Formats: sequence, C-alpha cells, structure tokens
Amino acid sequence: MSNVEPRPVLPTKSVSPAKPLASELASFSKTSAGAVEVSATADDSLNRSAQTRGASIRNDETGPLPDDSPSNTSVSTLVEHQLPGPKATAESKAAESASGRWRISLREYMGLVTIVILSIGLVFSIQRLRSLQIEVTQLREETGYLQKTEPGQVAAARAPSDQPLTYRVRVRVPAGPTKFRVAYSSVWPRDEAAPQWYGAVPLPEGESVVTIRILEDPRDKRWKIASLVSSLEGNQRMATVLPPPHVTIFRGSHDVLSTGVGRETQAVQPTDSIRILDERWLVGEGGLLLYGDRAPRTDQVGIYAELQPDVGPL
Repeated sequence: MSNVEPRPVLPTKSVSPAKPLASELASFSKTSAGAVEVSATADDSLNRSAQTRGASIRNDETGPLPDDSPSNTSVSTLVEHQLPGPKATAESKAAESASGRWRISLREYMGLVTIVILSIGLVFSIQRLRSLQIEVTQLREETGYLQKTEPGQVAAARAPSDQPLTYRVRVRVPAGPTKFRVAYSSVWPRDEAAPQWYGAVPLPEGESVVTIRILEDPRDKRWKIASLVSSLEGNQRMATVLPPPHVTIFRGSHDVLSTGVGRETQAVQPTDSIRILDERWLVGEGGLLLYGDRAPRTDQVGIYAELQPDVGPL
C-alpha cells in the first residue's frame, strides 16, 4: 500500500461579522436595521461551514475569500436601492420631464382635433360668406334694391334697365285698409299741375317691380305705353295707345329731363304720393322754358308714372 500523504490544511481567513452600520444608515428605519442583522448572522454561519469544507479542497481550488462578503454585498445593494446616486437621480428626472413634455391624453387629443375641424369650417364659412356678399351686391346693382324704411311708409327706388324706352322701379307699400296704384301717362298738358293720367294698375301689398315701356304692339302694330306690375302674386298689365305726334317724338332723338326717383330709396307717408317717373322730352322752344316744378307753358310730352293712394278717380 502506498502511503497517502496528508494534505496540509490551509489557514482560512475568518470573516468577522459585519460591523454595525448605525453611523452610515442613520436614516434607515428599525425594520431595515433588523434585516441587516439577520443577513449578517446568516453570513457568519456560511463562513463556518466554509472552513470545514476547506480542509478537503485542493490548494489550487482554494483561495482567500473576496473582501466583499455577502453581508457587505447585501448592505451595499440595499443602500443603492434606498439612496440612488446623484447621476441616477438626474437621469430619472430628465426622463420624467421628457416623457411629461410630449405626453397627451385622449381628452386633450379629441379637443385638439375638434378645434382644428372647427377652424377649418370657420375659414370655409368666411370665404363662402364673402362670395355670397359679392353676389348679393351684384344682384342689387342689376335688379335694384330698396333699403329698410320705417313701418307703414311707402318706398320706391329706380332699378337699372338695358332696353331703350323701358323704365323699371322697385316699390314697396304697407299692408292696411289703404290701397295703392301706379298711374301712367305720356303728356303733361300746359298750365296743369299734374300729367293727364291714362290709367292705373293696382299694387299688391309688399314689394313689387313696376315696368313702364314705350313699344310697338306686335299684335296690332300700334305704339303703346304699357305699365306692368310684377310681384309674388303674379303680373298685372295695362296699355294705352299713343297719339301719332307722341310716337314721332319718342322715335326721334331728343334731350330728356329726368326728375323722378333715383337709385337711392325714397320713402313717404301712406297719405302722400311719389313721382316715380318724370321723363320730359325737350322738343322745340317750349323745352327751354322748363324750370323747377312749375306747370309747362305748352303740352309736355314725356313718360310719367306716379305711386299714389287709390282713394278716388284719376
């Protein structure tokens, strides 16, 4: 038998229990201190068992234990978790600030989307309103416009016309027991205070368009002066045959003196009249003697129309 040489027993480094950490962990609670002591006791028992096992371990496999005991490791780990370093604190704050800067809730997102949609709709509404205002202005220039007046008043304003010997006027009459009419004529007799009215067309309540024309009737080839009233209730027309001398004057080229209503709205009380058309053809020497509203010295040919209360014969 071979003699087995006994293996030398290496001296092991005894690990003393962890020192109290009262000075380093003064801010910890009693519970944390108890946990540290239990960890230190457990580590001491482990060190004793390590000494017994160390006798049978080879020299190349044994060595001094590291300086960092389980007790120290657990304490340092606990300290790191409890008291983070200034660098980690700064990084966590930066991360929190960055995440809070771009964070948006569902309610805020829906509110933002609603504001954007309403803003787009408002822009389109403003553009549409501007285009409609331009169209309304053009229509008023083409068809005439009556401005607002006091309730119960009679109003009239000239409307544009694109045909010769055709005159258009917008009128408005109030509702009530008093009826209104449009009288027309082509002659103002000399020394008379008003034209010699040929006829009259009744006006309905509200707004209407009155058209006075000098034209040749295609049915009988006779020249006539016609009055047409157009409203929501329909059209009413009346015409009178013109004397041959008047037709010659209207078909000729002469100067015209116009003193009727203009494009601006003219309003009066229901008991008064409005001379909506007063177109006087200045023919011969008698045309030079017309001054103001005084009666002419000779028969004055022209186109006359008046909005008046329908209270008696013409």
